[in-house]
Amino acid sequence: MEPKFENGHDALTDRTRRNMKDLSKSLLRLHKTLLEDAKIEYETKNGAITNPNHYLQLVLNDVHFAWLRKISSLVALIDETASVRRPASEPEAKALLHEVRGLLNFEDADENFNDKFQAALQKSSDAVIVHNDALGFFTENR
Repeated sequence: MEPKFENGHDALTDRTRRNMKDLSKSLLRLHKTLLEDAKIEYETKNGAITNPNHYLQLVLNDVHFAWLRKISSLVALIDETASVRRPASEPEAKALLHEVRGLLNFEDADENFNDKFQAALQKSSDAVIVHNDALGFFTENR
């Protein structure tokens, strides 16, 4: 029997914690691929990014990279949910999984994100491969 929190929800199971960590890794690969492609596109329009600090500032603050922050935010939430320091509940994890599934299936409410995500996938076969890998997580862990 799984431990219960004070609110009556089941604590995160070891299996769910492992699944969340696997999903995080998968989303990080997707984010990295999309980020690399966005960097190439940015440099084509604006010239070379001269150093890592400049690149970091662009990723954090420039509108060109803004749509990718949704993925990085989800990775951070997933990592926090899977952390043993902050106990998460099964319903919290399930809600987060639902949100990620919707994002990967272009069902997110943010149409700008969906449009940019679809365009990125149309431009990059590598992005399609890692996107399919991320989607595969949901068929393997139903």
